[in-house]
Amino acid sequence: MGLSDLFGAGKKEKTPFRIPKEISELRARIDAETKENFPSLARYNELKLAAEAVAVQLDEVISKGVHSEDAAKIRDDIGKRMSALSLKIQKNALAAKKENNQDYVESNIDYLERKSTRDKAKTLFTDFLNLGEVFRKFCDEGRLESWTKIETLISEYFNTITDLNNSFFKPYGKDKEISMLQAEVIKKVSELYSVFKNNETRFQEKALEAYVESKFHQTLKAVKETAQSEANRREDML
Repeated sequence: MGLSDLFGAGKKEKTPFRIPKEISELRARIDAETKENFPSLARYNELKLAAEAVAVQLDEVISKGVHSEDAAKIRDDIGKRMSALSLKIQKNALAAKKENNQDYVESNIDYLERKSTRDKAKTLFTDFLNLGEVFRKFCDEGRLESWTKIETLISEYFNTITDLNNSFFKPYGKDKEISMLQAEVIKKVSELYSVFKNNETRFQEKALEAYVESKFHQTLKAVKETAQSEANRREDML
């Protein structure tokens, strides 16, 4: 559903006015960035693209005449907020230039790349959590959804851990957010292993006990070794 639908544009009867959720969220993001002492240039560019996309949709609402005044006020308000953010960034950049210090801009040039990496890691981490809950349910209750096979669940769960370790924890372990995900994986896998041990008879019935036991040990060991390697690297830098 587009903004024009939310504003009621194109309908014969004027629907009650309400600000679309995506606009409220955009305003909140702009305000949060403006409150930073040193707003990120990369985040500003990201917000600018979002604001421009919203402005195009608001212009469409305005052209159709329904809630045109409200839409115009919102468009102008977002423009003013973005202008205030831009002005703050320009002032910081000017101050940095006077001090012959370009760190303000240079420290943020890789922001979008880091954000993309973190988002991908979080998506895979969510899959890991969901699979873990299904795994836990089988351990506790001995049943799965009709479309799920225990062998498939086991494979997907441990493959997800391996993917997290190889694709994110090893190459990006120095990133704080990635490191936090790594610690959570170690914690969650250790907890699920205890649940597995308390209900291992369910796996004995399917001749899977030894296999699952080995997969827990292998994957948990691999993630812990990656974490220890990063810890050692940090110590060497001190």
